[in-house]
Order: sequence, then C-alpha cells, then structure tokens
Amino acid sequence: METINLKGQNVIKYLLYIVIVFSSNCMFCQKQIVGRYSSLMPNQEYYNYFDFNANGTFEYHSGASLGDDEFGKGHYEIDKDSLILNYDLTEVQYDSYYKSQRYFNSKDSIKIIFNAYNFDNTPIHKLQIYSYPNYNSTITDFDGKAMLSFKKEKLNTKIEIHIEGEFLVKQVICIDLSANYIFNVYMNSSVIIGFGHPRAIKDEIKKYGLLEFRDNSLKLNHNGKIIELVKQSK
Repeated sequence: METINLKGQNVIKYLLYIVIVFSSNCMFCQKQIVGRYSSLMPNQEYYNYFDFNANGTFEYHSGASLGDDEFGKGHYEIDKDSLILNYDLTEVQYDSYYKSQRYFNSKDSIKIIFNAYNFDNTPIHKLQIYSYPNYNSTITDFDGKAMLSFKKEKLNTKIEIHIEGEFLVKQVICIDLSANYIFNVYMNSSVIIGFGHPRAIKDEIKKYGLLEFRDNSLKLNHNGKIIELVKQSK
C-alpha cells in the first residue's frame, strides 16, 4: 500500500511539473498581440503606447496634450522569447521648403522679400518671420507677402531667417548679409502646434526580450531596461 502511495505521489509531482513547463512555454507560444499597450497610466498629459493588430502590424505613438512627439508604424513578430518590431510602414511627411533668387547692388542695405504659400499655393496670412542673432521680425500680409531689411555686411556674414506659424512645419534659412534675396516659401501643415512634424521612426528594427506575455500585460527587456506594458482601452 505504501508503495502504491509513493507511486501516486510521484505521478502527481510529474503531472504538476508538466503543467508548469507547459504553462511557461505557452506564455510565448502565442503569435499575436491585439490591443493597446502602454507603459503609462491612462488619462495623463503625456502618453506612450503601442497599438497591436491581429494582422501582425502595429503603431507606436508618444507625446502629450499638444499631439505626437514621436511615432512609427510597422510589422511585429514574436520569435520564441523575443518581440521584434520592424518600423517598415511609417509614412514620412514632407517638410516645408523654399525657392530662392539672389541679386547684388551697391546700396548700403539689403532687402529680403518673402512670398509665402501653403502646399496648395494659397497665400498664408500672419506667418511669423524673424532673424537670428540680430533680431528683426515681420509677418506676412493677406497676400502672403513680407519684407525684412538689414544693413549690408561683408561677404560671408551669415544670419538665420526663421519662418513659422501655427500648425505649420517651421523652416530655417541661412542667408548672407551681402546679398538681396527673394524667397518663395512653401509651408506644409503639421498635426501639432509645435515647430515641425513629429519624429518619425522608419527603417529600424527593435528587438525586445519577452519576459512575460499575459492577456493584459507585457514585460519586456530592452538593453537591460525592464519595460512593463499594460493593456488599455482605446
């Protein structure tokens, strides 16, 4: 009878061992992550989250109340005990740009003329334009036109011209104070009030150690740093 009890106990221990090993392995046998996972609590000024989809794609967003500071999009893969994020689907936006003409004369001052448009060639009113470091400023009129004037300096005396507006991608132009300029500036829209597009992550692969994978949380290791992501409602 004692021998039978010992055998029964051994069987139970063996079954428990199988269950533990099976559960541990199954933690990583799932190939899909679905839902929004964040390292921050919801309803805060700042946010940082991943949206994982059943088709193997994801989106990453990080920012604050004014909008994204950083974003990316791509494919994800679970390979054994690793989570691999391939940022291969991020859509990169166009920056603002300009076309310039330059001319010289014998006057003791120079003129910088601006014609400002959006990407639909519509003139932009109240676009802010200022120089640095010797400060001078103006704004564009209803026709998108503005002008700055400076004392003429020696060749290769440089200053910066900053051009910006609300929900527009800022641009900075470097000019020589020995020349006159005509600038046609084309300003692209931005999704945030700040000075440019959010920082786009593209053509990058990030690999995380997958320490835990549960229904409502992920625990990752990235270069020795432990990251806990908790599932949230969208």
